[in-house]
Amino acid sequence: MKKLTMTLTLLAALSCANLLAQAPAEPVNKEKMKVVAGWVGRWQGEGWMQMGPGEPKKSSVDEKIESKLEGTVMLVEGIGKATNASGQEIVVHHALAVLSYDQQSGQYKFKSYLKDGRSTDAWFNVTGENKFQWGFDIPTRGKSRYTIVIDPAKKIWNEIGEFSADGTTWSKFFEMNLKKTE
Repeated sequence: MKKLTMTLTLLAALSCANLLAQAPAEPVNKEKMKVVAGWVGRWQGEGWMQMGPGEPKKSSVDEKIESKLEGTVMLVEGIGKATNASGQEIVVHHALAVLSYDQQSGQYKFKSYLKDGRSTDAWFNVTGENKFQWGFDIPTRGKSRYTIVIDPAKKIWNEIGEFSADGTTWSKFFEMNLKKTE
């Protein structure tokens, strides 16, 4: 019994030491996430996407962005709607993403999910004041990158998406222009 008590006490002490060793991460993460604090709110506008020959597909876009876990995580949900041939409004794009800063790697993490079940672990960089870029590799096809420019004074969000088969030559396939409404 004495041995069991000693073992449990040691495990409890080690657990506490492990938690204390991780304690400094929160302030660093919060500080790094301040660069996207202006994203929080509701953004609405229009976008288009072209995934092959023909006319670009236009949609109305509604982005809802929330700060979670005391500012250490950003939750981004985007819904694009368009009118089909029957005149009905349908969802043509629905994505959810989680943005955070990983202190161990010294990098932002951007995980996105689509309504069809696909997901992506993307890279994310701050490229300037209110300028951001994120993207990912598409196995055996190329690379995709998105560039975001925000004008906080005018409350405008512009985002373009580009594709490259070789990582050098980029073609625009997506654009979204939003205005902050909340």
